Amino acid sequence: KDPALWEQVLREDNQYRRPLIDQVIQTALAETQDPEEISVTVKAFMTADLPNNLIELLEKIVIDNSVFSEHRNLQNLLILTAIKADRSRVMDYINRLENYDAPDIANIAISNQLFEEAFSIYKKFGVTTSAIQVLIDHIKNLDRAYEFAERCNEPGVWSLLANAQIRQGLVKEAIDSFIKADDPTSYLEVVNVATQNGKYMTQFSCQS
Repeated sequence: KDPALWEQVLREDNQYRRPLIDQVIQTALAETQDPEEISVTVKAFMTADLPNNLIELLEKIVIDNSVFSEHRNLQNLLILTAIKADRSRVMDYINRLENYDAPDIANIAISNQLFEEAFSIYKKFGVTTSAIQVLIDHIKNLDRAYEFAERCNEPGVWSLLANAQIRQGLVKEAIDSFIKADDPTSYLEVVNVATQNGKYMTQFSCQS
């Protein structure tokens, strides 16, 4: 539990560092129930800048050790460390873990260009308007956004899709989405775009 001792044994020039790390990950912490011991060890790995080893350690603690499996900060740290050091693991952690700070993690994923991961987080936790916003603004796939809106069938989701369709000049599709959203707030915008395109005005006027 001594941070100074950890700093010494985790030095890069310590020839026994690798065996020690393996032993700690595989056995020493596998069955511990002492939160202080966990905390000191995790901080030592972070201080030594060993992100890949930290991922291994956190997997043992969070995924294999039921005592700490629901620990929010450790789940957050596991996902954030993977975003930094091994992106291929992020989606698996997002799907397997349940108790991380979803909005914060999703925002960090977006800032690191992990758009599919951010979408999966929002979808998993039912933040549907943020989920479709990722599809529209970052993944830039209106076909997937439409499929998602159909599955959700929520006014706020349809409204966001409609506005995106308007921006792309998809007038008929936008009108249909606004009708499903029951959203009169963008009526004038739809009318203007429809007028410029010279079509669909009759349909919108009749159905709205």
